[in-house]
Amino acid sequence: MKLSRRRRTNPERGAAAVEFALVSMVLMLLVMGMIDFGYYFFIDHVVTNAAREGARAGSLWPSPQNTAATTDATSTANSYLSRGGLLPTKATVTVTFDTAGTPPAATVRVLVSYPTGSITGFLGSTLIPTTAQAISEMRR
Repeated sequence: MKLSRRRRTNPERGAAAVEFALVSMVLMLLVMGMIDFGYYFFIDHVVTNAAREGARAGSLWPSPQNTAATTDATSTANSYLSRGGLLPTKATVTVTFDTAGTPPAATVRVLVSYPTGSITGFLGSTLIPTTAQAISEMRR
């Protein structure tokens, strides 16, 4: 007598591969998003501190609208960007002075902007801001 073997067919065969394919897309979106947003927040933090340090350096000069104060504020902000791992050549540093009040009320304002974007290319520029910008103002 001949025994026949029936193959057992599993209707859930391959379901794990399909589930992994669906879940891996969401997982990649989360991981790439964390990398891109982490890089943007890093740049934003460095730019904010560079503006603060530039304003501090510019406020140490006694006379308002001094070219040395402008040079010092700009070079200090660029130096901070460089120490933070960013390229100062990509940054825009603008130093302005407000002398409308009495000399103790005169202020120096430093604006630093730096281009950002997606480093993974996964999210593009739709969710990640294209520039990080910070303004710092200090009294002289």
